[in-house]
Amino acid sequence: MNRIGIIGDVHAEHGRLAAALEFLLNQRVDALICTGDLPDGVGDLDACCDLLRAAEVLTVAGNHDRWFLQDRVRHVQDAHLRENASKDTIRFIESLPKMRTLKTPAGALMLCHGVLEDDLAKIWPGSERSSSRCSAALDALLQETDPPRFVINGHMHFRTVIDFPRTQVINGGTLKGQYAGFSILDVGNSRIDSFNFSTENDIELARQLDLGAHLGRRVWRNTDDFDGEWQPVILHSA
Repeated sequence: MNRIGIIGDVHAEHGRLAAALEFLLNQRVDALICTGDLPDGVGDLDACCDLLRAAEVLTVAGNHDRWFLQDRVRHVQDAHLRENASKDTIRFIESLPKMRTLKTPAGALMLCHGVLEDDLAKIWPGSERSSSRCSAALDALLQETDPPRFVINGHMHFRTVIDFPRTQVINGGTLKGQYAGFSILDVGNSRIDSFNFSTENDIELARQLDLGAHLGRRVWRNTDDFDGEWQPVILHSA
């Protein structure tokens, strides 16, 4: 588990998902993970689930997966209906846990959609354009004797890194919209390589970030310390 391919919220982008998986497999990653939100987009949900299943991508459930199964909040744009999905797709989405934990040489990696069990939660230190969002649940985890080395989440559609003393929260972003892309977490070299879709399926390196040397980045004690004075660590551009 030295090199881990990170795919964010899918939202039925089957073409980009196929391209991302092909690229990541060619990069010889040791594992593939996904932050969920498989339905509700312009593409083919069945194809997305088939791709994730075939590539053995470790996937968690997001709020859109939950809404899809419950037939709720179907007024969202480009919503998928459960009645139109294949039985295999429904079974696959039903099988997704809210959280997964992987072992890496640097310590545990925790995969979730929002913040831990809450698929609608967000954390954000705050910036000039947006207010901060805190999480008591994450703060409790950060205070444990042996907290996870990495927390990988999605939901915000914005690839970024938030630094804490012993944990880094990495947002996987999304395959949808203007910030579409994915990342490779290189645990052995303490680095994350992030990639953009320059056109529909063309892939280009957006940024390489040294996770070991904070290089002026703010390191927060916990989310209760968020004060809105933060320059976001953006992975979809250098």
